[in-house]
Amino acid sequence: MTLMNSINLKNQSYIINNMTEINKELYHDYLNKLNQMNSYKEYLKVIKKRDNLTNLKTFFNKYIFISIQDFHQGHYNKLFFTNKDLKYYLNKYPEKRSHKKIIKKEKVYRIFLRNLR
Repeated sequence: MTLMNSINLKNQSYIINNMTEINKELYHDYLNKLNQMNSYKEYLKVIKKRDNLTNLKTFFNKYIFISIQDFHQGHYNKLFFTNKDLKYYLNKYPEKRSHKKIIKKEKVYRIFLRNLR
């Protein structure tokens, strides 16, 4: 990693860490980054519900499985189809795990926390 990339990552981390408000727009941004917005819209049609924070959280919990480290670093192609696939990946690459207490404090990545027991 070059020095410039390291500085940009720190600046991006600083901006994200200072975002304390969790809202629909933040989760919509995450879905766009992961190229899953169309899937979410289809999900809403199937369940016949409106776009709201509760439905966004439900969608993330059911269908979005990615390492917080990979998401933070912009590796959006590391999205998995199941929790089992994510567990296997994290066991294979333990450096991709994040500390639960730190993530809970940051709030913006809390939606990606998974029970991996």
